[in-house]
Amino acid sequence: MTMPSLSTTQRHGVISDLSQNHAHPGTPIQTLPQDIYEPSDCESDHSDDEEVDLSRQPPATAVATTPRQLEDGLAKLDSTPSPRVTIISTPLSLTDREDEPDCPVILAGLDPSPLPPKKGSRTYRYFRYNFGSVYRRIFCLAFLGNLSALVVLAAKHGLSSQAERFTYQQASIAVTANVLAALLVRNEHVVNAFFWVFADKAVTKYLPLRARRLGAKIYSYGGVHSGCAVAATAWYIAFLVLLTLEWTGSDIAEDQGMVKGYIYLVSYTILALLVSMLATAWPEFRRRCHNWFEGVHRFMGWTAVFLFWVQVLLLTYENSSHDFGTGLVQSPNFWMLVVITGLVVYPWTRLRLRKVEAEVLSSHCVKLNFEYRDVHYGQAVKLTDNPLRETHGFGVIPHPYAPKTEDATHQTSSSGSSMVSVEREKTQKQNKGLSHAGEKGYSVIVSKAGDWTSKIIANPPTHIYTRGTPQFGVMRVAGMFEPCVIVATGSGIAPCLSLFVQKPDHPVRIIWSTKSPLQTYGQDIIDLLYATDPRAIIIDTSKGGPKFKRPDLVKLAYRVWEESQGEGPEQYARLEGRTNSTGRKKIVGKCEAVVIISNQKLTKKVVYGLESRGVPAFGALFDS
Repeated sequence: MTMPSLSTTQRHGVISDLSQNHAHPGTPIQTLPQDIYEPSDCESDHSDDEEVDLSRQPPATAVATTPRQLEDGLAKLDSTPSPRVTIISTPLSLTDREDEPDCPVILAGLDPSPLPPKKGSRTYRYFRYNFGSVYRRIFCLAFLGNLSALVVLAAKHGLSSQAERFTYQQASIAVTANVLAALLVRNEHVVNAFFWVFADKAVTKYLPLRARRLGAKIYSYGGVHSGCAVAATAWYIAFLVLLTLEWTGSDIAEDQGMVKGYIYLVSYTILALLVSMLATAWPEFRRRCHNWFEGVHRFMGWTAVFLFWVQVLLLTYENSSHDFGTGLVQSPNFWMLVVITGLVVYPWTRLRLRKVEAEVLSSHCVKLNFEYRDVHYGQAVKLTDNPLRETHGFGVIPHPYAPKTEDATHQTSSSGSSMVSVEREKTQKQNKGLSHAGEKGYSVIVSKAGDWTSKIIANPPTHIYTRGTPQFGVMRVAGMFEPCVIVATGSGIAPCLSLFVQKPDHPVRIIWSTKSPLQTYGQDIIDLLYATDPRAIIIDTSKGGPKFKRPDLVKLAYRVWEESQGEGPEQYARLEGRTNSTGRKKIVGKCEAVVIISNQKLTKKVVYGLESRGVPAFGALFDS
């Protein structure tokens, strides 16, 4: 399927939302008043936007036509309003101007006036939305809860008698318990259980919106992992201090001295490993040296678990008043280490070399098709060609449902056969180009983002390893809100496609900003987006000046959300006259939340810019 060439007028900018002015195909867009632009949003320390006042330059006259009209050569005046239009691109006359206006907002038919001010003081917003994010609250709950217990026990140790003092054996139990919690919360089945309970529409459909918005933050579960990991290190330091104090100056037999020497060696080696793992998990290091982070976490983690086993065996031998086996079975650390070892080993028992069919979409991305299992929307799978070196997660796209024609077979008339043919042709045309429709399996889109992805795109594999089981991520929460605004940049659209394919009737508004979307990802994906949301806003950042290369997604998302608050079912033709799939009685048009899939920096910026204005927003965290 190829995109026909556009006329000069069509190339000069096309609006993507005509709901406000009810423009007809071929109707020129009116120019807008001056003094309507503002600097890009976000005072967060994650923002690097250039706050420049831009002079008003009216956009060139644009023509609104649908992709299907262009494809079929039907771009002509029609009496039926059509909101589906081509990709937004800037007027050519402005492409080389440094003072180019905020064209995406104008061409999208949205209100370009300044956004309302953020709520509260700057200090309040920082502690509420940045420092006080749900992830950090969970981290603080896990870490400070442990730290409080440690302080209380340390104080009790100094004030109590010898028999009631805090012992290194008790500290070691706390260490192992926190390591167990940190690993357990990372297990794929545990994570999936969290999402089934807190973010599945079948479970949450009767909950009020406020409760659903709170439950949607379940993707911040990584705070438990990091909080317990840091707490385990703190407990371990306490363990070493207590161990050293108890053994220093005591009478040590020659054979006991050798065992205790080995215990010291193993114990301080474990401390070095734990500190190294924490240091390399620092977000900035992890971002800059991801492969180092992954290697240190993996191999040092395995080494630490092995040394924990050695330490438990040596301490049991040193302290057991009965036989060694009885002492080992009675040790809580022994049983927790059994579970910890199982959690470490389990994902590797699910390592499989899978057959894959590669579809090269462009020199920038490739689509990998798998057929070994079905998946759910919002899940991600871990892929690698070298399991011990690096593993990468990719959002899955379930194979689309096969085109259905039986719904039309009941229509009978003198031209009944022709009606069936028309319905069949219409359904098949809607699914045209969607590979593997009706087949078992899923696909992932790999786009160029580093050495590994570049290698996969340049030399598409015929087989590749998958590890573990598909795991839910932040995109799963989009199904809790009807409708919701989906914002994506670049290849971030790939995880979103899973919702659009598996839940085609789920009402959404789509904003996608990327470079050369048609040339990079192909017409099929563009058609799928417009089939899901006929008013989708797709911005080609390869055209235009600074404001087009870096559109203000905060303003776009806010205006789309704001516009929806006054809409009704008529803006969602497929749902007109129906309640939504959750059965709640409400106006379908009001968007309930915004979900963004982008890089970490932009995600934080958009989530902050929206939440600080009272719009519920959700975006993947670095540790989610």
